[in-house]
Amino acid sequence: GCYYGFARSTALILFGIYQVVNVIMFIPLLVALMSTTMTMINDNKDHQWKFQRTEIWLRFFNYTGLPAPFNIFDALINLLNYRKHEQDTRNTKKCKTRELMKYINLVSRLTKRYIHNMDDSHVSDATREDLENAKRDILKKLRRATLT
Repeated sequence: GCYYGFARSTALILFGIYQVVNVIMFIPLLVALMSTTMTMINDNKDHQWKFQRTEIWLRFFNYTGLPAPFNIFDALINLLNYRKHEQDTRNTKKCKTRELMKYINLVSRLTKRYIHNMDDSHVSDATREDLENAKRDILKKLRRATLT
């Protein structure tokens, strides 16, 4: 660092000139940007005001809630509807799980029947072990699909 001498004084003078140039350049730029922004806002203010007014009207006219003293009943009804929806969601998940278990059971029975039929006919190239491995792979993929 420069703590004394010619280098320090030169650095301070250059830094001062830099600051003065910045102020001279950026203050008018800031004023111009603010002026442009205010002009854009003033040109568009009537349109924005009408848009906001219409939005408030629509919110007021579409409001299906009850007036102030009775809105507590509306809140209770919404809470009951939420719980009912939550319970329906749980029932749906149980149904999906039940259907998946039925499907797994069906796949298991079909593979057992196929294995049994293939054991009776000695024509096939697939062995019992190959079919058991395929069955295991299918069940693993189904279980992974239900976990994700």
